[in-house]
Amino acid sequence: MQRVTSAKTPASDRIKWSRIAIAAGQACNAVLRDVEIDALKQQINELKQLTLERLSEDKDSDANEDRRN
Repeated sequence: MQRVTSAKTPASDRIKWSRIAIAAGQACNAVLRDVEIDALKQQINELKQLTLERLSEDKDSDANEDRRN
């Protein structure tokens, strides 16, 4: 970043280094976004599984209650 902010660096070089820094930042953001999306997908799958298990338990308890009546 010093090359971008230094007054000693020629303007053309500052522009070049600014573009490099922007590209690196965009690459980092893309990777982080992909990681976050994967984590969210995993959480959604876990919630689906827990919900299905809970629904199954509720159906079993309802069936047992019906047998008692």
